[in-house]
Amino acid sequence: MIRKIFTTAMLIPLLCFFNPVQSQGFLKRDNKKIVKGNGEEILLRGIGIGGWMLQEPYMLGISATNQKDIRKKIEALIGTAYTDTFYAAWRKNFVQKRDIDSLAKWGFNSIRLVMHYNLFTLPIEKEPVAGKQTWLTEGFALVDSVLAWCAANHIYIILDLHAAPGGQGKDAAISDYDASLPSLWESELNKAKTVALWRKLAERYKNAEWIGGYDLINEPNWDFENSGNQNGCNCNQNKPLTDLYKRLIDTIRQVDPNHLIIIEGNCWGNNYNGMQSLFSYDANLAVSFHKYWSYNNIGSIQGMLNIRNTYNVPIWCGESGENSNVWFTEAIKLFESNNIGWSWWTLKKVRSLSGTMSIEPDDNYTRLLNYWKNGGTKPDTAFTRNTLMNLAEKVKLENCRINYPVLDAMFRQVQTTETRRYAANVLPGTLFVTDFDYGRNGYAYWDTDTANYNVSTGTYSAWNSGYAYRNDAVDIETCSDKTKTNGYNVGWTAAGEWLKYTVTIAQEGSYNVLVRHAGNGSKLKLQLDGIEVSEILTLPSTGGWQVWKTDTIKNVLLPAGEHALKIYIVQAGSNLNYLEFIFDKPSAGVNFKILTAETDGTGKKIIVSLNKPLLTNAFSITDWTININNQQANIDGIRSINSRQILIELNSKILYGDVVKLSYHGQLIQSTDSTLLQAMDNLNVINNLPVMYTVPAKIEAENYYQQSGLTAETCSEGGQDMGYTNAGDYLDYLIIVKKTATYSVQFR
Repeated sequence: MIRKIFTTAMLIPLLCFFNPVQSQGFLKRDNKKIVKGNGEEILLRGIGIGGWMLQEPYMLGISATNQKDIRKKIEALIGTAYTDTFYAAWRKNFVQKRDIDSLAKWGFNSIRLVMHYNLFTLPIEKEPVAGKQTWLTEGFALVDSVLAWCAANHIYIILDLHAAPGGQGKDAAISDYDASLPSLWESELNKAKTVALWRKLAERYKNAEWIGGYDLINEPNWDFENSGNQNGCNCNQNKPLTDLYKRLIDTIRQVDPNHLIIIEGNCWGNNYNGMQSLFSYDANLAVSFHKYWSYNNIGSIQGMLNIRNTYNVPIWCGESGENSNVWFTEAIKLFESNNIGWSWWTLKKVRSLSGTMSIEPDDNYTRLLNYWKNGGTKPDTAFTRNTLMNLAEKVKLENCRINYPVLDAMFRQVQTTETRRYAANVLPGTLFVTDFDYGRNGYAYWDTDTANYNVSTGTYSAWNSGYAYRNDAVDIETCSDKTKTNGYNVGWTAAGEWLKYTVTIAQEGSYNVLVRHAGNGSKLKLQLDGIEVSEILTLPSTGGWQVWKTDTIKNVLLPAGEHALKIYIVQAGSNLNYLEFIFDKPSAGVNFKILTAETDGTGKKIIVSLNKPLLTNAFSITDWTININNQQANIDGIRSINSRQILIELNSKILYGDVVKLSYHGQLIQSTDSTLLQAMDNLNVINNLPVMYTVPAKIEAENYYQQSGLTAETCSEGGQDMGYTNAGDYLDYLIIVKKTATYSVQFR
């Protein structure tokens, strides 16, 4: 491809969108706030447009060092001309008007536009005259087109120099750094080119009010002081970075007094040691930070809050993401509750769960990736060209998979704990277990592994161990069941986990529920609107994690209408594909019976769940027997707590580990269809009491009742310990003290 160029003497024509309709003026600093031109505070809710002008290898699934390496691999197979054709198609299709229209509809009010300098100017080693700047039209044209679409949608653009001349850090993938050439910090020519580029951008867009700001250098990561950390995390002065920022600010202000200027610290944007003079260097400046994989507590952003409060300067999270939906909701709620705007990473990635959109290439692309990673037979030119041009077509929004659970977590779930239907889930019919509601952990589902906090803990944690289908904290994998599947199943279940589904029940009555499962065997039950509607079903081993069999829960009574159905895991061990609800008969044809019994949190009450609603509240204590460890317990009282549950209050207390049995023989309790409650002998009562220790005792730190802020880790003495402590963290343990005395406590 022939690249159009123009010299520094050429004038850039003014564009019509520099005077956009209904503009509210330039974004600007107002003490600690970012405000619109009319003085109204704005909380930026943005998305990073990564992968368009700058390809990071992981975003394409490619084993490569940086974009230069990606291009080298492609050129080796199809040559320079065809490679240019691919990149032209990629950049034409990756961001279009439809993308920006969709972002506005979803709730974004800004984008962070990732720029590679080499679309605007030549690398220093290719300049015909050293020290002179050759300008290229493509990068400016791309910005112009996006600016027009953003202005029409009232979306601000933050221009982000993601790949500066020479590369701004040792993390090669994010800046296209080539270690064989001088970096930004090792070359005055690269610094001069960076300054010239920002001057050119400022000249061109100085009147563009929908340009929200200039993010001068993305994630500098360089050891300026031989501190021992190549990414500059240990640097205490950061003088070269500070000096270049001042030079850039001075140059921009020569031509553009209007736009907000944004700076980033060393160590991927977060180390501001020695850079304090910048905070007051310009009256229209904001300070950015990036946040990944850390706890979402106030401590994780306290350093930036201190900068804001001490120097009276606005702060902005310019990049975050790459985690679970749980983490996304937590982080955005943290930012917004502290009046911090944010920009998420990123718009599109190949086969992505965590991005807003996923590019879905065909199997030929997988073959190409395997060749680049593992070698083998070299793909021919026609195959490679067709595969890459197909990929360039797949990047269009209409060909991408939109990750609606991600968008829901970023916007709706930040504001509410209400859940929302994910699939139609009309019964009778098939309910795929992976199609649980949109919503937060603890409301749409409960799972024990929810996010990756490895920056805080030092240990990576998978939130979806199967890395498939959804980005929620539920473990999902591809499913090979031949009978019926949506392609995925829930796996890696743990006792106490559950999944909630908004369902529409078309017909009241008794249903047989076919449970499609695979694995080592487990136990589960069903709840409707928070009340048990099934007995506990024991699922046997099937002989393999993808060896699928069906077991049935019979006589599940369901009322018509919209309801909340839960699948509750009593005992782990099975993968779950689907539940098929088959209407059997009217409810009147089913006996009135006890489904389950379980302790409450106090140990002095037992909740008994029934399959039909109660007609009367007539209860006789003598009709019920409770045995605790084969000893009959005294019952203080019995009453209904709703139409489907009875509460039995005991004189004695059930403890953790106690074996509790329930029996019923009576003639008083009737359902609304006038059937009598069936007798029950020695029903196992589920003991929900937490672990309690009778002192004196040895208590392992990891066997807590509840905790906040700590994380279990492997202990050098065997087992686990609780680590990563911070002020305010705590561990709670429940104990029983049988003898009043003075006890000594030894800590290991």
